[in-house]
Amino acid sequence: MANASLIVAGSRITAALLQSVAPLAVIKGADETVTNSTALQNDNELFVTCAANATYVFDCYLDFEGAAVTTGDIQWQWSTPSGATLRYQPIYAVVGSGLAISAGTTVTGATTVSAGTNGSGSLRGASMNGTLVMGSTAGNLQLKWAQNTANNSTGTTVHAQSYLALWRVT
Repeated sequence: MANASLIVAGSRITAALLQSVAPLAVIKGADETVTNSTALQNDNELFVTCAANATYVFDCYLDFEGAAVTTGDIQWQWSTPSGATLRYQPIYAVVGSGLAISAGTTVTGATTVSAGTNGSGSLRGASMNGTLVMGSTAGNLQLKWAQNTANNSTGTTVHAQSYLALWRVT
């Protein structure tokens, strides 16, 4: 797979070359809800297949809602192929805090992050950006999420229009 720095004057532009420099991206097409469960599950749509020995710039936006403050909320982590390292900064509303924002802390893909919700119909967002360095194994970068506290009466929903995008830089 090539990257943009390998495209020079006189290069033959092919479909494969163009595909190699386009971002890997997915925009969630349908809402997905988890009710009464804290077991992390794979998101149905927010995953991409990454190349071995590649480095990517990582960007994700989650649009979600759930039960009232401190009841339900959301937690997530990222699954990566063996040997890959994801480091990113999440920005989100702290659990139980109303709208206090957490920012500035770098976490890894294996870190479980918990963010607050504020009641059904009250949309919240989380933004994440960082880098993904792949090892010698290709595979999926996969969002896993669940409720932070099991809530039987109100599910936690990750909405359509949430997205995941990666740009290959090496």
